[in-house]
Amino acid sequence: MIMKHLDRLNTQLLKEYSEGIFFINCEGDIMFSNEAAFKLTGNEHKEKSQQLTALIHKSKQQQAQNFFQRALQGEKVQFSTTINHNIKKELHLYITLIPIIVSEQVAGVYAVCRDDSKEQERSNHISQLETHLKMEQKLANVGSWYYDVTEDKSYWSPQLYNIYGLSPEQLFTPSFKEVLQFINVCDQKRLEEAVMEALSTGESYNIEYTLIRPNGEERTVFEQADALADDQGNIIQLIGVVHDITESKVVTNELKQKEQQFQTIYNNLDAGIWSVDVPSNKVIVCSNGVSNIYGEDAAEFLGNRDLWESFIHPEDKPAVAKGQHQLQKGKMIRQQYRIYTKTGEMKWVKNRCIPTLDEKGKLVRIDGIIEDITAEKKYMDQVEYLATHDHVMNLPNRRKFEKKLKMFIRQMKKERGSLAVFHLGLNRFKHINDTLGHDVGDHLLQRIARRLKKFVTPNVILSRVGEDELGICFLSFEHINECQNLAAALLQEIEKEITIDDFSLYVTASIGISIYPHDGEDAKMLLTNANLAMRRVREVGRSDWKLYSPLMDSETYKSYYLEKGLRNALLQDEFFIEYQPKVHTNSREIDSIEALIRWNHPEWGHVSPEDFIPLAEETHLIIELGEWVIDHVCKQLQQWENQGLQTVPVSINVSSKHLLKRGFVQHVQQTLAHYNIDPSFIEFEVTESSIIQYEEHVKKVMDELKKFGVTFALDDFGTGFSSLSHLKDFEFNTLKIDKTFIQHATDKGKQQAITKSILYLAHALNMKVIAEGVETKEQLEFLQKHECSFIQGYIVSPPVAYEQIAKYLKKRFL
Repeated sequence: MIMKHLDRLNTQLLKEYSEGIFFINCEGDIMFSNEAAFKLTGNEHKEKSQQLTALIHKSKQQQAQNFFQRALQGEKVQFSTTINHNIKKELHLYITLIPIIVSEQVAGVYAVCRDDSKEQERSNHISQLETHLKMEQKLANVGSWYYDVTEDKSYWSPQLYNIYGLSPEQLFTPSFKEVLQFINVCDQKRLEEAVMEALSTGESYNIEYTLIRPNGEERTVFEQADALADDQGNIIQLIGVVHDITESKVVTNELKQKEQQFQTIYNNLDAGIWSVDVPSNKVIVCSNGVSNIYGEDAAEFLGNRDLWESFIHPEDKPAVAKGQHQLQKGKMIRQQYRIYTKTGEMKWVKNRCIPTLDEKGKLVRIDGIIEDITAEKKYMDQVEYLATHDHVMNLPNRRKFEKKLKMFIRQMKKERGSLAVFHLGLNRFKHINDTLGHDVGDHLLQRIARRLKKFVTPNVILSRVGEDELGICFLSFEHINECQNLAAALLQEIEKEITIDDFSLYVTASIGISIYPHDGEDAKMLLTNANLAMRRVREVGRSDWKLYSPLMDSETYKSYYLEKGLRNALLQDEFFIEYQPKVHTNSREIDSIEALIRWNHPEWGHVSPEDFIPLAEETHLIIELGEWVIDHVCKQLQQWENQGLQTVPVSINVSSKHLLKRGFVQHVQQTLAHYNIDPSFIEFEVTESSIIQYEEHVKKVMDELKKFGVTFALDDFGTGFSSLSHLKDFEFNTLKIDKTFIQHATDKGKQQAITKSILYLAHALNMKVIAEGVETKEQLEFLQKHECSFIQGYIVSPPVAYEQIAKYLKKRFL
């Protein structure tokens, strides 16, 4: 029956119809399709039955089948779907299913199809635009609105609802009067006037105000609006945006507050802040701090950059000018120099200059901070003086003497001149000190110092180099005969009667003399030989003087064989290590251990390190000894760990020659890796004298090892001649106070003041500080009182063998 019906309808009109038409029987088979249907689907109906749903995308087939069943029930159905196209792969169609009614029964279905792709694309595009707009407004926290004047209707974007604290699902767009209820009372009139002005004149407006959300929360917003007019000039619409600026307002207020704080600090800083525009050679920033330092009005500097240079001390101008050249390369410089203020006062200043280069590498601006460090300089000079001078005689100490002597030797080497070193020993001083007391002894030394100072000139150094010993250097000696005259004059002054507290005292002196370059070409050798000559005088017990002669060196024989034996000692396994613990001052808990090399000579027994270490330094065997100590310490640490002991860091004394050896850093790393030792368990102790001549290279090696985890201690602090500069430049982890200070720490006087200053300095620099050579209860109590955190010395334990250290580690507390 359906086929007969189709025959009647199968006319040329259906074939040429622009939309695709399918005739489908009740079983869902396609009985007929026109040309347009073929073009839409890319499928031609064949005699073999074909289902319409077979053409539809799998994900849509069930949906299409449901709609088809509804059409078979006599319902007209319309829906969009996606079909599989032979060429385009996928195609969006809009399908209308129309039931075919024959004799009041559904005999089949018409499927009328049209291409829905372009409509779908437009719909998707519009949807994407709406989504993007909503997202952009949400991200920017901006809401949009428009008001139709003629229809008195408004539109709000979803984000505007969020700004007002309303839900977009409420579909509530209030009138202008209702909007005013959300506005802070103080801002309502301003907003109303702005809107009315725009409606009457067509002018745009922008305004900032505070709105109050339904929950009571206040928000600060910024609103902008434009008026639109028709051809007759009548205002028909207002279009605007509302930006929630609450957070940015808070940030802006905070920035203003920070700026005010900065200005307050900037104008009240003791330091001066300045900035120079290099192309114009003008000072563009000059704070009040600059005026306070120089005593000159800041406006004068702003008008004349060259004014800076006129304040610099004449002696410091070359050094300052030299440093300025580094700025051209883009390097920041730090300089300390002297200035004369407008009132003529001399000050020390610290100036830090920070350059700015343009893209071509040309200097365009210099920013700087200048500080008055006069008080700091005086304090540092005072501490430096205390560290390099003997407080009793008010003379340079041995380290200061050695430093000055080295300078004189360099001068004489250039001038091919000579100098004489006198080592003077007071023969009866110890007897007087022991019988009459330290106070009398100190007064005696002070009187002698005053007498001998008459010999001091720019070419003469006088210093205290021992408890009862003085060192004197006379520069530019031309004749040996001068030594006899000087020695006689010195002896005459010393041997004069000295009256102290009704005591008439007499002392004699023994003087040993060495001449540069005949008796030595370095400070150490000259001092050693002068000291040896002085001892020869003392041996005969006379007040006299002697020139050094190699024949008087009774130790030469022993030194020769010690040096010879030193070369075989490592091979013969004659060296061993003793360990001395370092403990917390109060709890006595072991903090770390110092490794001390010892030599058991087959002929002379235990040889003092003071005898063989200098020999090792001179013969360069110190490097092999140092490597032997590092290897044995790491091996011992590994053994202690294998025994289940809770190990602590071990410090090792290292010489500058060892530090300077090529590959030292790699050797340390390899040794630690070989024994599986954490680098933090190794500390190297370095003395100032060992680094003074090689500061730059030593610092580089130290920096590499510190990055690796190894720590460094400055040993014998306080006896050196440049301790403070070393603390600043080398950044040691630990500071060890020399035992000579600890021995006199309980004596009220300058020695105690120095010790206190060193402790204060260490605390200020946040350094770990250890006092060496602590032997008495009084010394311990002094260190506890002044918060010295760690001690080392016989009061805790002498140096002991590794077996005893293992027992200590088990106890943890000594």
